[in-house]
Amino acid sequence: MNGEGLPLLLQEVNHRIRNLLAMIEAVLGQTESRTVHDYRQKVIARISGLSDFYEVMYRSDTGRIRLAELLEQTMRSCCARSGQVVLGGPDVELGSQLALWLHLVVHELATNARKYGALSSTGGTVNLTWEVQQTLGAAGKLALVWYEAGGPEVQQPKRRGFGSRLITKALDQYGDVQLHFGPAGVACSMLINLDRDLGP
Repeated sequence: MNGEGLPLLLQEVNHRIRNLLAMIEAVLGQTESRTVHDYRQKVIARISGLSDFYEVMYRSDTGRIRLAELLEQTMRSCCARSGQVVLGGPDVELGSQLALWLHLVVHELATNARKYGALSSTGGTVNLTWEVQQTLGAAGKLALVWYEAGGPEVQQPKRRGFGSRLITKALDQYGDVQLHFGPAGVACSMLINLDRDLGP
Protein backbone atom coordinates (compact mmCIF):
# COMPACT_ATOMS: atom_id res chain seq x y z
CA MET A 1 0.00 0.00 0.00
CA ASN A 2 1.35 3.45 -0.88
CA GLY A 3 1.50 6.35 1.54
CA GLU A 4 -1.53 8.04 -0.03
CA GLY A 5 -3.82 5.09 0.68
CA LEU A 6 -2.88 4.70 4.34
CA PRO A 7 -4.78 7.76 5.66
CA LEU A 8 -7.94 6.61 3.88
CA LEU A 9 -7.57 3.14 5.36
CA LEU A 10 -7.04 4.54 8.85
CA GLN A 11 -10.04 6.82 8.41
CA GLU A 12 -12.24 3.85 7.43
CA VAL A 13 -10.96 1.74 10.35
CA ASN A 14 -11.63 4.62 12.75
CA HIS A 15 -15.15 5.07 11.33
CA ARG A 16 -15.97 1.37 11.77
CA ILE A 17 -14.56 1.24 15.30
CA ARG A 18 -16.63 4.28 16.30
CA ASN A 19 -19.76 2.63 14.84
CA LEU A 20 -19.02 -0.58 16.72
CA LEU A 21 -18.45 1.24 20.02
CA ALA A 22 -21.67 3.23 19.53
CA MET A 23 -23.52 -0.03 18.93
CA ILE A 24 -22.05 -1.58 22.10
CA GLU A 25 -22.96 1.54 24.07
CA ALA A 26 -26.57 1.26 22.86
CA VAL A 27 -26.69 -2.43 23.81
CA LEU A 28 -25.35 -1.72 27.31
CA GLY A 29 -27.65 1.25 27.83
CA GLN A 30 -30.89 -0.35 26.67
CA THR A 31 -30.55 -3.91 27.91
CA GLU A 32 -32.91 -4.40 30.83
CA SER A 33 -32.86 -7.12 33.46
CA ARG A 34 -34.01 -7.85 37.00
CA THR A 35 -30.72 -9.45 38.08
CA VAL A 36 -27.05 -8.79 37.44
CA HIS A 37 -26.57 -12.36 36.20
CA ASP A 38 -29.37 -12.07 33.64
CA TYR A 39 -28.09 -8.67 32.51
CA ARG A 40 -24.60 -10.09 32.02
CA GLN A 41 -25.94 -13.01 29.98
CA LYS A 42 -27.98 -10.75 27.72
CA VAL A 43 -25.09 -8.35 27.12
CA ILE A 44 -22.64 -11.17 26.38
CA ALA A 45 -25.08 -12.74 23.90
CA ARG A 46 -25.63 -9.45 22.06
CA ILE A 47 -21.94 -8.58 21.88
CA SER A 48 -21.24 -12.12 20.70
CA GLY A 49 -23.78 -11.49 17.96
CA LEU A 50 -21.82 -8.41 16.88
CA SER A 51 -18.68 -10.55 16.77
CA ASP A 52 -20.42 -13.03 14.46
CA PHE A 53 -21.33 -10.19 12.10
CA TYR A 54 -17.79 -8.82 11.90
CA GLU A 55 -16.47 -12.31 11.20
CA VAL A 56 -18.63 -12.39 8.06
CA MET A 57 -17.83 -8.80 7.11
CA TYR A 58 -14.06 -9.24 7.18
CA ARG A 59 -14.28 -12.23 4.86
CA SER A 60 -15.66 -9.88 2.21
CA ASP A 61 -13.25 -8.43 -0.33
CA THR A 62 -15.70 -5.80 -1.54
CA GLY A 63 -17.31 -4.59 1.66
CA ARG A 64 -20.61 -6.06 0.43
CA ILE A 65 -22.01 -9.01 2.36
CA ARG A 66 -23.84 -12.00 0.93
CA LEU A 67 -27.22 -12.30 2.64
CA ALA A 68 -27.24 -16.11 2.71
CA GLU A 69 -23.79 -16.25 4.34
CA LEU A 70 -24.79 -13.63 6.90
CA LEU A 71 -27.98 -15.48 7.89
CA GLU A 72 -26.21 -18.85 8.05
CA GLN A 73 -23.62 -17.40 10.44
CA THR A 74 -26.27 -15.67 12.52
CA MET A 75 -28.39 -18.80 12.92
CA ARG A 76 -25.36 -21.04 13.51
CA SER A 77 -24.49 -18.96 16.56
CA CYS A 78 -27.87 -19.68 18.15
CA CYS A 79 -26.95 -23.39 18.42
CA ALA A 80 -30.04 -24.67 16.67
CA ARG A 81 -30.31 -28.41 16.23
CA SER A 82 -29.68 -29.86 12.80
CA GLY A 83 -32.70 -29.45 10.56
CA GLN A 84 -34.44 -26.90 12.75
CA VAL A 85 -33.66 -23.92 10.53
CA VAL A 86 -34.60 -23.63 6.86
CA LEU A 87 -33.07 -20.76 4.89
CA GLY A 88 -33.95 -19.98 1.30
CA GLY A 89 -33.78 -17.18 -1.21
CA PRO A 90 -31.86 -15.69 -4.13
CA ASP A 91 -28.27 -14.48 -4.03
CA VAL A 92 -28.32 -10.92 -2.65
CA GLU A 93 -25.48 -8.66 -1.53
CA LEU A 94 -25.96 -5.92 1.05
CA GLY A 95 -23.93 -2.96 2.23
CA SER A 96 -22.27 -3.39 5.61
CA GLN A 97 -24.52 -0.95 7.50
CA LEU A 98 -27.78 -2.53 6.34
CA ALA A 99 -26.28 -5.99 6.86
CA LEU A 100 -25.36 -5.11 10.45
CA TRP A 101 -28.86 -3.92 11.34
CA LEU A 102 -30.43 -6.94 9.67
CA HIS A 103 -28.05 -9.25 11.52
CA LEU A 104 -29.01 -7.67 14.86
CA VAL A 105 -32.72 -8.15 14.13
CA VAL A 106 -32.33 -11.80 13.11
CA HIS A 107 -29.97 -12.50 16.03
CA GLU A 108 -32.59 -11.12 18.43
CA LEU A 109 -35.32 -13.24 16.82
CA ALA A 110 -33.09 -16.33 17.05
CA THR A 111 -32.19 -15.65 20.69
CA ASN A 112 -35.87 -15.31 21.63
CA ALA A 113 -36.72 -18.46 19.66
CA ARG A 114 -34.01 -20.39 21.50
CA LYS A 115 -35.22 -19.21 24.91
CA TYR A 116 -38.99 -19.17 24.50
CA GLY A 117 -40.01 -20.21 21.00
CA ALA A 118 -39.54 -22.86 18.35
CA LEU A 119 -35.82 -23.43 18.94
CA SER A 120 -36.46 -24.24 22.62
CA SER A 121 -38.26 -27.44 21.53
CA THR A 122 -36.79 -30.48 19.76
CA GLY A 123 -39.68 -30.44 17.28
CA GLY A 124 -39.67 -26.73 16.58
CA THR A 125 -38.56 -25.16 13.32
CA VAL A 126 -37.73 -21.73 11.95
CA ASN A 127 -38.25 -20.85 8.30
CA LEU A 128 -36.42 -17.77 7.07
CA THR A 129 -37.00 -17.02 3.42
CA TRP A 130 -36.46 -13.99 1.24
CA GLU A 131 -37.11 -12.66 -2.23
CA VAL A 132 -36.38 -9.50 -4.18
CA GLN A 133 -39.41 -7.68 -5.49
CA GLN A 134 -38.19 -5.88 -8.59
CA THR A 135 -39.29 -2.33 -9.31
CA LEU A 136 -38.81 -0.66 -12.70
CA GLY A 137 -35.86 1.72 -12.58
CA ALA A 138 -35.01 0.89 -8.96
CA ALA A 139 -33.02 -1.66 -6.98
CA GLY A 140 -36.24 -3.25 -5.73
CA LYS A 141 -37.36 -4.37 -2.30
CA LEU A 142 -36.03 -7.23 -0.22
CA ALA A 143 -38.86 -9.14 1.48
CA LEU A 144 -37.85 -11.46 4.32
CA VAL A 145 -40.20 -13.65 6.32
CA TRP A 146 -39.34 -15.32 9.64
CA TYR A 147 -41.83 -17.98 10.70
CA GLU A 148 -41.68 -20.30 13.73
CA ALA A 149 -43.63 -23.54 14.09
CA GLY A 150 -43.73 -26.56 16.37
CA GLY A 151 -42.63 -24.80 19.53
CA PRO A 152 -44.52 -23.86 22.71
CA GLU A 153 -47.56 -21.64 22.45
CA VAL A 154 -46.57 -18.00 22.14
CA GLN A 155 -48.31 -15.08 23.79
CA GLN A 156 -48.04 -11.34 23.18
CA PRO A 157 -45.57 -9.94 25.75
CA LYS A 158 -47.08 -7.59 28.32
CA ARG A 159 -44.40 -4.98 27.75
CA ARG A 160 -41.90 -4.15 25.02
CA GLY A 161 -38.30 -4.65 26.07
CA PHE A 162 -35.10 -3.72 24.25
CA GLY A 163 -35.31 -6.85 22.09
CA SER A 164 -38.80 -6.08 20.76
CA ARG A 165 -37.89 -2.45 20.13
CA LEU A 166 -34.74 -3.52 18.30
CA ILE A 167 -36.63 -5.95 16.07
CA THR A 168 -39.32 -3.47 15.07
CA LYS A 169 -37.26 -0.24 14.90
CA ALA A 170 -33.72 -1.15 13.81
CA LEU A 171 -34.57 -1.16 10.11
CA ASP A 172 -36.72 1.99 10.14
CA GLN A 173 -34.35 3.87 7.82
CA TYR A 174 -34.56 1.05 5.27
CA GLY A 175 -38.14 -0.13 5.39
CA ASP A 176 -40.81 -1.74 7.54
CA VAL A 177 -40.85 -4.62 10.05
CA GLN A 178 -43.99 -6.29 11.37
CA LEU A 179 -43.80 -8.64 14.37
CA HIS A 180 -46.68 -11.01 15.19
CA PHE A 181 -47.19 -13.31 18.18
CA GLY A 182 -49.56 -16.08 17.14
CA PRO A 183 -50.46 -19.33 18.95
CA ALA A 184 -48.38 -21.32 16.44
CA GLY A 185 -45.28 -19.18 16.95
CA VAL A 186 -43.62 -15.86 16.23
CA ALA A 187 -43.79 -14.46 12.71
CA CYS A 188 -41.84 -11.48 11.47
CA SER A 189 -42.02 -9.87 8.04
CA MET A 190 -39.43 -7.37 6.82
CA LEU A 191 -39.68 -5.24 3.68
CA ILE A 192 -36.44 -3.41 2.90
CA ASN A 193 -36.04 -0.76 0.24
CA LEU A 194 -32.73 -1.64 -1.45
CA ASP A 195 -32.51 1.85 -2.96
CA ARG A 196 -31.65 3.03 0.55
CA ASP A 197 -28.75 0.59 0.83
CA LEU A 198 -26.16 3.11 -0.27
CA GLY A 199 -23.01 2.07 1.58
CA PRO A 200 -20.35 -0.51 0.72
